Amino acid sequence: MVASDTRSVDELERRVEAIGATDPAERSPDDRARLIDALVALADAYGARGAFDDEAETIERLDRLRGREEADDVAVHLANALANATSVRDRDDLYETAIDPGRIEAYRDRIEALYDRRPEPAIAAPLARATAETIHANGKGNRRDRIEPLLDRLEAVYDAHPEPDVAAALLRAYAHAELYLGGERDGEGEAETDVPLGTDDAVDATDAPLGPSDGGDRVARAEELFRTHPDGDVAAGLAGVLAGRTNADAKRTDVEGIEDRIGRIEALADRYPAQAESITRWLPVATANAARAGFEAADVSRVEHWAGETTAHHERLSTPSSATWAAVATFFSARASFFDGDIEAGEAKLERLEELERRYENPVFAHWLGRAMFDAARSYVETDRSERAREMVEELSEFAVGHEDREEIEAGLEALRSHAPHLFDEPDGAPDEDSDSVEVTAGSVATTDTADTPDTVDGTRGETSPNGVAPETGEATDTPEASGGAAVDREAPEPASTATDLTEASSTDDGSTDAPGCGNCGDDGCGNCGTDDDLKEPASGPVLAAAGAAVVLVGLSVAYTLYRAQRALRNAVGSQ
Repeated sequence: MVASDTRSVDELERRVEAIGATDPAERSPDDRARLIDALVALADAYGARGAFDDEAETIERLDRLRGREEADDVAVHLANALANATSVRDRDDLYETAIDPGRIEAYRDRIEALYDRRPEPAIAAPLARATAETIHANGKGNRRDRIEPLLDRLEAVYDAHPEPDVAAALLRAYAHAELYLGGERDGEGEAETDVPLGTDDAVDATDAPLGPSDGGDRVARAEELFRTHPDGDVAAGLAGVLAGRTNADAKRTDVEGIEDRIGRIEALADRYPAQAESITRWLPVATANAARAGFEAADVSRVEHWAGETTAHHERLSTPSSATWAAVATFFSARASFFDGDIEAGEAKLERLEELERRYENPVFAHWLGRAMFDAARSYVETDRSERAREMVEELSEFAVGHEDREEIEAGLEALRSHAPHLFDEPDGAPDEDSDSVEVTAGSVATTDTADTPDTVDGTRGETSPNGVAPETGEATDTPEASGGAAVDREAPEPASTATDLTEASSTDDGSTDAPGCGNCGDDGCGNCGTDDDLKEPASGPVLAAAGAAVVLVGLSVAYTLYRAQRALRNAVGSQ
Protein backbone atom coordinates (compact mmCIF):
# COMPACT_ATOMS: atom_id res chain seq x y z
CA MET A 1 0.00 0.00 0.00
CA VAL A 2 1.36 3.46 -0.92
CA ALA A 3 -0.98 5.73 0.98
CA SER A 4 2.04 7.38 2.61
CA ASP A 5 3.63 8.30 -0.73
CA THR A 6 4.36 12.03 -0.67
CA ARG A 7 5.08 12.56 -4.38
CA SER A 8 2.69 14.84 -6.24
CA VAL A 9 0.59 13.67 -9.16
CA ASP A 10 2.60 15.84 -11.56
CA GLU A 11 5.88 14.37 -10.33
CA LEU A 12 4.56 10.82 -10.66
CA GLU A 13 3.21 11.51 -14.16
CA ARG A 14 6.58 12.88 -15.28
CA ARG A 15 8.39 9.85 -13.90
CA VAL A 16 6.00 7.41 -15.58
CA GLU A 17 6.22 9.17 -18.93
CA ALA A 18 10.00 9.47 -18.79
CA ILE A 19 10.53 5.75 -18.16
CA GLY A 20 7.63 4.71 -20.37
CA ALA A 21 9.13 6.56 -23.34
CA THR A 22 12.07 4.13 -23.47
CA ASP A 23 11.83 0.85 -25.34
CA PRO A 24 10.84 -1.98 -22.96
CA ALA A 25 13.74 -4.07 -24.17
CA GLU A 26 16.19 -1.31 -23.26
CA ARG A 27 14.93 -0.78 -19.70
CA SER A 28 17.18 -1.86 -16.91
CA PRO A 29 15.76 -3.84 -13.96
CA ASP A 30 15.94 -0.67 -11.87
CA ASP A 31 13.99 1.27 -14.50
CA ARG A 32 11.29 -1.42 -14.56
CA ALA A 33 11.08 -1.39 -10.75
CA ARG A 34 10.79 2.42 -10.69
CA LEU A 35 8.12 2.36 -13.38
CA ILE A 36 6.05 -0.22 -11.51
CA ASP A 37 6.39 1.70 -8.26
CA ALA A 38 5.37 4.97 -9.93
CA LEU A 39 2.33 3.39 -11.62
CA VAL A 40 1.06 1.98 -8.32
CA ALA A 41 1.52 5.33 -6.58
CA LEU A 42 -0.01 7.30 -9.47
CA ALA A 43 -3.11 5.09 -9.60
CA ASP A 44 -3.64 5.60 -5.88
CA ALA A 45 -3.12 9.36 -6.18
CA TYR A 46 -5.75 9.56 -8.92
CA GLY A 47 -8.21 7.55 -6.86
CA ALA A 48 -7.60 9.66 -3.75
CA ARG A 49 -8.68 12.78 -5.64
CA GLY A 50 -11.72 11.05 -7.17
CA ALA A 51 -10.31 10.74 -10.69
CA PHE A 52 -11.56 7.18 -11.01
CA ASP A 53 -11.23 6.97 -14.81
CA ASP A 54 -7.56 7.96 -14.61
CA GLU A 55 -7.08 5.49 -11.78
CA ALA A 56 -8.61 2.70 -13.86
CA GLU A 57 -6.49 3.60 -16.90
CA THR A 58 -3.29 3.53 -14.83
CA ILE A 59 -4.22 0.16 -13.35
CA GLU A 60 -4.79 -1.19 -16.86
CA ARG A 61 -1.37 0.06 -17.87
CA LEU A 62 0.12 -1.83 -14.94
CA ASP A 63 -1.85 -4.93 -15.95
CA ARG A 64 -0.47 -4.74 -19.50
CA LEU A 65 3.02 -4.53 -18.03
CA ARG A 66 2.28 -7.68 -16.03
CA GLY A 67 1.28 -9.45 -19.24
CA ARG A 68 4.62 -8.66 -20.83
CA GLU A 69 6.70 -9.52 -17.76
CA GLU A 70 4.91 -12.48 -16.21
CA ALA A 71 8.12 -13.75 -14.65
CA ASP A 72 8.45 -10.63 -12.53
CA ASP A 73 6.45 -9.82 -9.43
CA VAL A 74 4.25 -7.31 -11.25
CA ALA A 75 1.21 -9.34 -10.16
CA VAL A 76 1.89 -8.49 -6.53
CA HIS A 77 2.15 -4.78 -7.33
CA LEU A 78 -1.02 -4.99 -9.42
CA ALA A 79 -2.82 -6.63 -6.50
CA ASN A 80 -1.77 -3.76 -4.23
CA ALA A 81 -2.88 -1.16 -6.77
CA LEU A 82 -6.26 -2.86 -7.02
CA ALA A 83 -6.52 -3.02 -3.23
CA ASN A 84 -5.78 0.71 -3.00
CA ALA A 85 -8.63 1.32 -5.45
CA THR A 86 -11.07 -0.43 -3.11
CA SER A 87 -10.28 1.89 -0.20
CA VAL A 88 -13.34 3.39 1.48
CA ARG A 89 -12.21 4.59 4.90
CA ASP A 90 -9.18 6.45 3.47
CA ARG A 91 -11.44 8.19 0.94
CA ASP A 92 -14.09 9.27 3.39
CA ASP A 93 -14.64 12.67 1.76
CA LEU A 94 -15.20 11.17 -1.69
CA TYR A 95 -17.89 8.81 -0.49
CA GLU A 96 -19.72 11.25 1.78
CA THR A 97 -22.81 11.36 -0.46
CA ALA A 98 -22.40 8.53 -2.97
CA ILE A 99 -20.55 5.29 -3.54
CA ASP A 100 -20.47 2.64 -6.24
CA PRO A 101 -19.91 -0.67 -4.42
CA GLY A 102 -20.06 -2.54 -7.72
CA ARG A 103 -16.89 -0.85 -8.98
CA ILE A 104 -15.10 -1.60 -5.72
CA GLU A 105 -16.23 -5.21 -5.68
CA ALA A 106 -15.05 -5.66 -9.27
CA TYR A 107 -11.55 -4.61 -8.24
CA ARG A 108 -11.65 -7.09 -5.35
CA ASP A 109 -12.68 -9.87 -7.73
CA ARG A 110 -9.68 -9.12 -9.94
CA ILE A 111 -7.35 -9.59 -6.97
CA GLU A 112 -9.08 -12.87 -6.19
CA ALA A 113 -8.40 -14.00 -9.76
CA LEU A 114 -4.71 -13.18 -9.26
CA TYR A 115 -4.75 -15.07 -5.98
CA ASP A 116 -6.33 -18.13 -7.59
CA ARG A 117 -3.38 -18.26 -9.99
CA ARG A 118 -0.79 -17.49 -7.30
CA PRO A 119 -2.14 -18.27 -3.81
CA GLU A 120 0.77 -16.61 -2.04
CA PRO A 121 0.83 -14.50 1.13
CA ALA A 122 2.00 -11.49 -0.90
CA ILE A 123 -1.30 -11.53 -2.80
CA ALA A 124 -3.41 -12.84 0.06
CA ALA A 125 -2.72 -9.67 2.09
CA PRO A 126 -4.09 -7.19 -0.49
CA LEU A 127 -6.98 -9.57 -1.17
CA ALA A 128 -7.87 -9.54 2.53
CA ARG A 129 -7.62 -5.75 2.68
CA ALA A 130 -9.77 -5.34 -0.43
CA THR A 131 -12.38 -7.75 0.93
CA ALA A 132 -12.70 -5.75 4.15
CA GLU A 133 -13.09 -2.52 2.18
CA THR A 134 -15.65 -4.12 -0.12
CA ILE A 135 -17.71 -5.11 2.92
CA HIS A 136 -17.57 -1.47 4.02
CA ALA A 137 -18.66 -0.31 0.55
CA ASN A 138 -21.55 -2.78 0.41
CA GLY A 139 -22.71 -1.58 3.81
CA LYS A 140 -22.63 2.05 2.73
CA GLY A 141 -24.28 1.15 -0.57
CA ASN A 142 -27.09 -0.75 1.19
CA ARG A 143 -26.14 -4.13 -0.29
CA ARG A 144 -25.97 -5.90 3.03
CA ASP A 145 -26.86 -9.32 1.68
CA ARG A 146 -23.34 -9.43 0.21
CA ILE A 147 -21.57 -8.89 3.54
CA GLU A 148 -21.85 -12.38 5.04
CA PRO A 149 -20.57 -14.26 1.94
CA LEU A 150 -17.56 -11.93 1.80
CA LEU A 151 -16.85 -12.54 5.48
CA ASP A 152 -16.83 -16.28 4.84
CA ARG A 153 -14.38 -15.86 1.96
CA LEU A 154 -12.14 -13.67 4.09
CA GLU A 155 -12.17 -16.31 6.83
CA ALA A 156 -11.00 -18.83 4.21
CA VAL A 157 -8.12 -16.55 3.22
CA TYR A 158 -7.09 -16.26 6.86
CA ASP A 159 -7.28 -20.05 7.31
CA ALA A 160 -4.84 -20.42 4.42
CA HIS A 161 -2.61 -17.53 5.51
CA PRO A 162 -2.90 -16.89 9.28
CA GLU A 163 -0.73 -13.78 9.14
CA PRO A 164 -1.17 -10.59 11.24
CA ASP A 165 -2.00 -8.40 8.23
CA VAL A 166 -4.71 -10.81 7.10
CA ALA A 167 -6.05 -11.01 10.67
CA ALA A 168 -6.16 -7.21 10.87
CA ALA A 169 -8.20 -7.06 7.65
CA LEU A 170 -10.53 -9.76 8.96
CA LEU A 171 -11.19 -7.77 12.13
CA ARG A 172 -11.89 -4.59 10.15
CA ALA A 173 -14.40 -6.61 8.17
CA TYR A 174 -16.01 -7.80 11.41
CA ALA A 175 -16.15 -4.20 12.63
CA HIS A 176 -18.14 -3.09 9.58
CA ALA A 177 -20.35 -6.17 9.84
CA GLU A 178 -21.16 -5.13 13.42
CA LEU A 179 -22.03 -1.62 12.29
CA TYR A 180 -24.22 -2.63 9.38
CA LEU A 181 -25.66 -5.93 10.60
CA GLY A 182 -25.21 -6.04 14.36
CA GLY A 183 -27.82 -3.56 15.59
CA GLU A 184 -31.05 -2.00 14.53
CA ARG A 185 -31.19 1.02 12.25
CA ASP A 186 -33.39 4.05 12.12
CA GLY A 187 -33.79 7.09 9.99
CA GLU A 188 -30.18 8.06 10.33
CA GLY A 189 -28.25 7.06 7.52
CA GLU A 190 -24.71 6.37 8.56
CA ALA A 191 -24.84 6.98 11.38
CA GLU A 192 -23.33 6.39 9.35
CA THR A 193 -22.73 7.40 10.23
CA ASP A 194 -18.83 6.42 8.47
CA VAL A 195 -21.03 4.44 10.59
CA PRO A 196 -24.87 4.13 10.52
CA LEU A 197 -27.26 3.03 13.24
CA GLY A 198 -29.39 -0.05 12.63
CA THR A 199 -32.99 -0.62 11.57
CA ASP A 200 -35.73 -1.66 13.97
CA ASP A 201 -36.44 -4.84 12.04
CA ALA A 202 -32.85 -6.07 12.01
CA VAL A 203 -31.87 -9.00 14.19
CA ASP A 204 -29.83 -8.12 17.25
CA ALA A 205 -26.71 -10.20 16.82
CA THR A 206 -26.40 -10.73 20.55
CA ASP A 207 -29.78 -12.45 20.85
CA ALA A 208 -28.71 -15.81 19.41
CA PRO A 209 -25.57 -17.97 19.51
CA LEU A 210 -24.58 -17.59 15.87
CA GLY A 211 -21.34 -18.43 14.11
CA PRO A 212 -18.46 -15.95 13.79
CA SER A 213 -19.54 -14.46 10.45
CA ASP A 214 -23.20 -14.53 11.49
CA GLY A 215 -22.73 -12.03 14.28
CA GLY A 216 -23.16 -13.68 17.64
CA ASP A 217 -19.48 -14.44 18.25
CA ARG A 218 -17.80 -11.58 16.39
CA VAL A 219 -16.47 -9.95 19.56
CA ALA A 220 -15.26 -13.28 20.95
CA ARG A 221 -13.69 -14.13 17.58
CA ALA A 222 -11.99 -10.71 17.51
CA GLU A 223 -10.56 -11.22 20.99
CA GLU A 224 -9.29 -14.66 19.98
CA LEU A 225 -7.53 -13.27 16.90
CA PHE A 226 -6.00 -10.48 18.97
CA ARG A 227 -4.61 -13.00 21.47
CA THR A 228 -3.11 -14.93 18.56
CA HIS A 229 -1.71 -11.78 16.93
CA PRO A 230 -1.08 -9.10 19.60
CA ASP A 231 -0.27 -6.64 16.84
CA GLY A 232 -1.13 -2.92 16.66
CA ASP A 233 -3.08 -3.22 13.41
CA VAL A 234 -5.00 -6.18 14.81
CA ALA A 235 -5.72 -4.08 17.92
CA ALA A 236 -7.20 -1.38 15.68
CA GLY A 237 -9.48 -3.99 14.13
CA LEU A 238 -10.53 -5.19 17.58
CA ALA A 239 -11.36 -1.59 18.54
CA GLY A 240 -13.65 -1.41 15.52
CA VAL A 241 -15.48 -4.60 16.50
CA LEU A 242 -15.95 -3.33 20.07
CA ALA A 243 -17.25 0.00 18.82
CA GLY A 244 -19.57 -1.65 16.32
CA ARG A 245 -21.06 -3.87 19.02
CA THR A 246 -22.22 -0.75 20.91
CA ASN A 247 -25.00 -0.41 18.31
CA ALA A 248 -26.58 -3.54 19.77
CA ASP A 249 -25.70 -2.44 23.32
CA ALA A 250 -27.55 0.83 22.80
CA LYS A 251 -30.60 -1.04 21.57
CA ARG A 252 -30.70 -2.79 24.95
CA THR A 253 -29.97 0.47 26.83
CA ASP A 254 -26.83 -1.15 28.21
CA VAL A 255 -24.97 2.03 29.15
CA GLU A 256 -22.54 0.24 31.45
CA GLY A 257 -21.69 -2.28 28.75
CA ILE A 258 -20.92 0.51 26.29
CA GLU A 259 -18.77 2.31 28.85
CA ASP A 260 -16.79 -0.90 29.41
CA ARG A 261 -16.14 -1.16 25.67
CA ILE A 262 -15.04 2.49 25.55
CA GLY A 263 -12.55 1.77 28.34
CA ARG A 264 -11.26 -1.26 26.44
CA ILE A 265 -10.72 0.81 23.28
CA GLU A 266 -8.87 3.49 25.24
CA ALA A 267 -6.68 0.83 26.87
CA LEU A 268 -5.77 -0.52 23.42
CA ALA A 269 -4.77 2.99 22.31
CA ASP A 270 -2.54 3.35 25.37
CA ARG A 271 -0.93 -0.03 24.73
CA TYR A 272 -0.23 0.69 21.04
CA PRO A 273 0.62 4.41 20.76
CA ALA A 274 1.88 3.99 17.19
CA GLN A 275 -1.61 2.85 16.14
CA ALA A 276 -3.49 5.14 18.54
CA GLU A 277 -5.02 7.16 15.70
CA SER A 278 -6.38 4.06 13.96
CA ILE A 279 -7.74 2.80 17.28
CA THR A 280 -9.33 6.00 18.59
CA ARG A 281 -11.03 6.75 15.25
CA TRP A 282 -13.64 4.24 16.40
CA LEU A 283 -14.42 6.06 19.65
CA PRO A 284 -17.10 8.43 18.22
CA VAL A 285 -19.21 5.38 17.37
CA ALA A 286 -19.10 4.10 20.94
CA THR A 287 -19.47 7.46 22.68
CA ALA A 288 -22.45 8.47 20.51
CA ASN A 289 -24.13 5.18 21.35
CA ALA A 290 -23.39 5.82 25.03
CA ALA A 291 -25.17 9.18 24.75
CA ARG A 292 -28.10 7.52 23.01
CA ALA A 293 -28.35 4.75 25.64
CA GLY A 294 -28.05 7.34 28.40
CA PHE A 295 -31.07 9.15 27.00
CA GLU A 296 -33.10 5.95 26.95
CA ALA A 297 -32.06 5.36 30.57
CA ALA A 298 -33.24 8.91 31.43
CA ASP A 299 -29.75 9.68 32.73
CA VAL A 300 -29.19 13.27 31.63
CA SER A 301 -25.72 13.56 33.13
CA ARG A 302 -24.53 10.58 31.10
CA VAL A 303 -26.11 11.95 27.95
CA GLU A 304 -24.28 15.25 28.42
CA HIS A 305 -20.96 13.60 29.24
CA TRP A 306 -20.87 11.26 26.28
CA ALA A 307 -22.29 13.79 23.86
CA GLY A 308 -19.46 16.11 24.88
CA GLU A 309 -16.92 13.32 24.40
CA THR A 310 -18.29 12.59 20.92
CA THR A 311 -18.04 16.25 19.95
CA ALA A 312 -14.45 16.37 21.24
CA HIS A 313 -13.52 13.29 19.21
CA HIS A 314 -15.07 14.83 16.10
CA GLU A 315 -13.16 18.09 16.58
CA ARG A 316 -9.97 16.05 16.72
CA LEU A 317 -10.75 13.80 13.74
CA SER A 318 -12.85 16.21 11.65
CA THR A 319 -14.06 13.60 9.16
CA PRO A 320 -17.51 13.12 7.63
CA SER A 321 -17.77 9.87 9.59
CA SER A 322 -16.99 11.46 12.95
CA ALA A 323 -19.36 14.31 12.09
CA THR A 324 -22.16 11.79 11.56
CA TRP A 325 -21.74 10.41 15.05
CA ALA A 326 -21.37 13.89 16.51
CA ALA A 327 -24.78 14.69 14.99
CA VAL A 328 -26.29 11.57 16.58
CA ALA A 329 -24.93 12.44 20.03
CA THR A 330 -25.91 16.11 19.71
CA PHE A 331 -29.44 15.16 18.75
CA PHE A 332 -29.95 13.01 21.84
CA SER A 333 -28.36 15.68 24.00
CA ALA A 334 -30.70 18.30 22.53
CA ARG A 335 -33.69 16.04 23.01
CA ALA A 336 -32.75 15.46 26.66
CA SER A 337 -32.52 19.23 27.19
CA PHE A 338 -35.86 19.92 25.57
CA PHE A 339 -37.54 17.10 27.48
CA ASP A 340 -35.99 18.37 30.70
CA GLY A 341 -37.30 21.88 30.10
CA ASP A 342 -33.87 23.44 29.53
CA ILE A 343 -34.88 25.32 26.40
CA GLU A 344 -31.75 27.45 26.12
CA ALA A 345 -29.43 24.43 26.23
CA GLY A 346 -31.58 22.63 23.68
CA GLU A 347 -31.45 25.62 21.34
CA ALA A 348 -27.64 25.79 21.60
CA LYS A 349 -27.40 22.14 20.54
CA LEU A 350 -29.90 22.75 17.76
CA GLU A 351 -27.52 25.40 16.43
CA ARG A 352 -24.69 22.84 16.40
CA LEU A 353 -26.83 20.51 14.31
CA GLU A 354 -27.57 23.37 11.93
CA GLU A 355 -23.84 24.00 11.53
CA LEU A 356 -23.21 20.33 10.72
CA GLU A 357 -26.09 20.28 8.25
CA ARG A 358 -24.71 23.36 6.47
CA ARG A 359 -21.19 21.94 6.29
CA TYR A 360 -21.87 18.41 5.05
CA GLU A 361 -23.84 17.33 2.00
CA ASN A 362 -25.00 14.06 3.50
CA PRO A 363 -28.80 14.00 4.04
CA VAL A 364 -28.29 12.27 7.38
CA PHE A 365 -27.54 15.64 8.96
CA ALA A 366 -30.83 17.06 7.73
CA HIS A 367 -32.54 14.01 9.19
CA TRP A 368 -31.25 14.66 12.72
CA LEU A 369 -31.76 18.41 12.39
CA GLY A 370 -35.39 17.95 11.36
CA ARG A 371 -36.12 15.78 14.38
CA ALA A 372 -34.38 18.21 16.72
CA MET A 373 -36.40 21.10 15.28
CA PHE A 374 -39.57 19.15 15.92
CA ASP A 375 -38.51 18.51 19.52
CA ALA A 376 -37.95 22.24 19.88
CA ALA A 377 -41.40 23.04 18.46
CA ARG A 378 -43.02 20.53 20.79
CA SER A 379 -41.12 21.99 23.73
CA TYR A 380 -42.30 25.50 22.84
CA VAL A 381 -45.87 24.20 22.76
CA GLU A 382 -45.46 22.51 26.15
CA THR A 383 -44.07 25.69 27.71
CA ASP A 384 -46.71 27.91 26.08
CA ARG A 385 -44.20 29.93 24.02
CA SER A 386 -46.64 30.71 21.27
CA GLU A 387 -44.52 33.11 19.23
CA ARG A 388 -41.48 30.83 19.18
CA ALA A 389 -43.69 27.81 18.50
CA ARG A 390 -45.22 29.53 15.48
CA GLU A 391 -41.78 30.53 14.20
CA MET A 392 -40.42 26.98 14.52
CA VAL A 393 -43.49 25.50 12.84
CA GLU A 394 -43.01 27.89 9.93
CA GLU A 395 -39.32 26.98 9.72
CA LEU A 396 -40.15 23.30 9.74
CA SER A 397 -42.81 23.76 7.06
CA GLU A 398 -40.17 25.31 4.80
CA PHE A 399 -37.56 22.74 5.87
CA ALA A 400 -39.89 19.87 4.92
CA VAL A 401 -40.04 20.90 1.26
CA GLY A 402 -37.74 18.57 -0.65
CA HIS A 403 -36.81 16.73 2.55
CA GLU A 404 -36.88 12.93 2.50
CA ASP A 405 -38.87 12.95 5.76
CA ARG A 406 -41.38 15.44 4.40
CA GLU A 407 -44.51 13.40 5.07
CA GLU A 408 -43.46 12.64 8.64
CA ILE A 409 -42.56 16.26 9.36
CA GLU A 410 -45.83 17.56 7.94
CA ALA A 411 -47.85 14.97 9.85
CA GLY A 412 -46.10 15.99 13.05
CA LEU A 413 -46.70 19.68 12.41
CA GLU A 414 -50.36 19.06 11.66
CA ALA A 415 -50.69 17.26 14.96
CA LEU A 416 -49.03 20.10 16.87
CA ARG A 417 -51.21 22.73 15.28
CA SER A 418 -54.43 20.79 15.67
CA HIS A 419 -53.83 19.81 19.30
CA ALA A 420 -52.71 23.26 20.44
CA PRO A 421 -54.78 25.64 18.30
CA HIS A 422 -54.68 28.33 20.98
CA LEU A 423 -50.97 28.78 20.27
CA PHE A 424 -51.43 29.10 16.54
CA ASP A 425 -54.40 31.50 16.43
CA GLU A 426 -54.12 34.77 14.56
CA PRO A 427 -52.85 37.73 16.64
CA ASP A 428 -56.36 39.20 16.96
CA GLY A 429 -57.42 36.13 18.88
CA ALA A 430 -59.90 34.93 16.28
CA PRO A 431 -59.88 31.15 15.87
CA ASP A 432 -58.18 29.98 12.73
CA GLU A 433 -60.52 27.60 11.00
CA ASP A 434 -57.63 26.01 9.18
CA SER A 435 -55.36 25.69 12.22
CA ASP A 436 -55.49 21.91 12.11
CA SER A 437 -53.83 21.70 8.72
CA VAL A 438 -50.40 22.45 7.39
CA GLU A 439 -49.80 24.54 4.33
CA VAL A 440 -47.69 22.49 1.93
CA THR A 441 -45.57 24.36 -0.56
CA ALA A 442 -46.03 23.02 -4.05
CA GLY A 443 -43.09 21.48 -5.78
CA SER A 444 -41.34 18.21 -6.41
CA VAL A 445 -40.10 16.16 -3.51
CA ALA A 446 -36.52 14.91 -3.65
CA THR A 447 -36.53 11.30 -2.57
CA THR A 448 -33.52 9.32 -1.43
CA ASP A 449 -33.17 5.63 -0.71
CA THR A 450 -32.65 5.04 2.98
CA ALA A 451 -29.95 2.79 4.29
CA ASP A 452 -25.59 6.69 8.91
CA THR A 453 -26.65 6.35 10.19
CA PRO A 454 -25.11 7.45 12.10
CA ASP A 455 -21.17 6.20 9.99
CA THR A 456 -25.44 4.73 9.40
CA VAL A 457 -24.75 5.23 11.95
CA ASP A 458 -22.55 5.60 7.79
CA GLY A 459 -24.83 7.99 5.97
CA THR A 460 -23.99 7.79 2.29
CA ARG A 461 -26.77 8.80 -0.05
CA GLY A 462 -27.44 10.40 -3.40
CA GLU A 463 -25.63 10.17 -6.71
CA THR A 464 -23.51 13.33 -6.69
CA SER A 465 -19.91 13.05 -5.66
CA PRO A 466 -18.24 16.09 -4.10
CA ASN A 467 -15.24 17.95 -5.50
CA GLY A 468 -16.70 17.95 -8.97
CA VAL A 469 -15.75 14.37 -9.75
CA ALA A 470 -17.85 12.03 -11.80
CA PRO A 471 -20.73 10.69 -9.70
CA GLU A 472 -20.75 7.15 -8.42
CA THR A 473 -23.74 5.42 -9.90
CA GLY A 474 -24.12 2.42 -7.62
CA GLU A 475 -26.90 1.85 -5.14
CA ALA A 476 -26.42 4.87 -2.95
CA THR A 477 -27.89 4.83 0.52
CA ASP A 478 -26.58 5.00 6.83
CA THR A 479 -25.88 5.46 11.34
CA PRO A 480 -23.56 8.20 12.94
CA GLU A 481 -26.10 6.41 11.45
CA ALA A 482 -27.93 7.80 9.76
CA SER A 483 -28.32 4.83 10.54
CA GLY A 484 -30.44 4.50 9.45
CA GLY A 485 -31.14 7.03 7.06
CA ALA A 486 -28.33 7.84 4.91
CA ALA A 487 -26.42 4.72 5.00
CA VAL A 488 -26.49 7.55 8.14
CA ASP A 489 -25.98 5.50 6.77
CA ARG A 490 -25.51 6.36 5.37
CA GLU A 491 -21.70 5.37 8.09
CA ALA A 492 -25.12 6.01 8.44
CA PRO A 493 -22.90 6.09 9.69
CA GLU A 494 -23.29 5.67 8.89
CA PRO A 495 -25.82 5.70 13.03
CA ALA A 496 -30.72 2.34 15.85
CA SER A 497 -32.40 5.36 16.73
CA THR A 498 -34.31 5.15 19.81
CA ALA A 499 -35.24 8.60 18.70
CA THR A 500 -38.97 8.86 18.12
CA ASP A 501 -39.81 9.01 14.44
CA LEU A 502 -41.85 12.01 13.45
CA THR A 503 -44.70 9.69 12.69
CA GLU A 504 -44.61 8.71 16.34
CA ALA A 505 -44.01 12.28 17.38
CA SER A 506 -47.11 13.32 15.48
CA SER A 507 -49.04 11.86 18.37
CA THR A 508 -49.08 14.03 21.43
CA ASP A 509 -47.86 12.61 24.69
CA ASP A 510 -51.42 11.83 25.74
CA GLY A 511 -51.62 9.25 22.96
CA SER A 512 -53.92 11.21 20.64
CA THR A 513 -53.11 11.58 16.96
CA ASP A 514 -53.83 14.07 14.29
CA ALA A 515 -56.54 11.84 12.84
CA PRO A 516 -60.18 12.98 13.27
CA GLY A 517 -62.23 11.58 16.14
CA CYS A 518 -60.65 10.22 19.31
CA GLY A 519 -57.47 9.00 17.65
CA ASN A 520 -58.56 5.33 17.57
CA CYS A 521 -61.18 5.73 14.86
CA GLY A 522 -61.05 3.49 11.83
CA ASP A 523 -62.52 3.90 8.35
CA ASP A 524 -65.85 2.47 9.56
CA GLY A 525 -66.23 4.74 12.56
CA CYS A 526 -65.34 4.23 16.19
CA GLY A 527 -67.01 2.58 19.12
CA ASN A 528 -65.20 4.86 21.54
CA CYS A 529 -66.33 8.25 20.33
CA GLY A 530 -69.20 7.15 18.10
CA THR A 531 -67.88 8.64 14.89
CA ASP A 532 -69.32 7.26 11.67
CA ASP A 533 -70.45 8.45 8.28
CA ASP A 534 -73.76 9.97 9.47
CA LEU A 535 -72.59 11.97 12.47
CA LYS A 536 -74.60 14.95 13.51
CA GLU A 537 -73.28 18.47 13.22
CA PRO A 538 -70.04 18.67 15.25
CA ALA A 539 -69.47 21.09 18.03
CA SER A 540 -68.29 24.55 17.12
CA GLY A 541 -64.62 25.26 16.35
CA PRO A 542 -63.91 27.23 19.54
CA VAL A 543 -65.43 24.53 21.71
CA LEU A 544 -63.38 21.80 20.07
CA ALA A 545 -60.25 23.93 20.28
CA ALA A 546 -60.69 24.58 23.98
CA ALA A 547 -61.40 20.94 24.72
CA GLY A 548 -58.46 19.77 22.62
CA ALA A 549 -56.09 22.21 24.28
CA ALA A 550 -57.19 21.09 27.74
CA VAL A 551 -56.69 17.42 26.87
CA VAL A 552 -53.27 17.91 25.34
CA LEU A 553 -51.99 20.04 28.20
CA VAL A 554 -53.13 17.49 30.76
CA GLY A 555 -51.58 14.68 28.72
CA LEU A 556 -48.30 16.51 28.33
CA SER A 557 -48.20 17.23 32.03
CA VAL A 558 -48.77 13.57 32.90
CA ALA A 559 -46.15 12.37 30.39
CA TYR A 560 -43.59 14.84 31.62
CA THR A 561 -44.26 13.87 35.24
CA LEU A 562 -43.78 10.19 34.39
CA TYR A 563 -40.53 10.98 32.56
CA ARG A 564 -39.14 12.86 35.54
CA ALA A 565 -40.27 10.13 37.92
CA GLN A 566 -38.60 7.47 35.81
CA ARG A 567 -35.35 9.40 35.77
CA ALA A 568 -35.47 10.01 39.52
CA LEU A 569 -36.11 6.31 40.13
CA ARG A 570 -33.18 5.26 37.93
CA ASN A 571 -30.86 7.75 39.61
CA ALA A 572 -31.96 6.54 43.06
CA VAL A 573 -31.33 2.93 42.09
CA GLY A 574 -27.98 3.85 40.57
CA SER A 575 -26.87 5.71 43.70
CA GLN A 576 -27.42 2.57 45.77
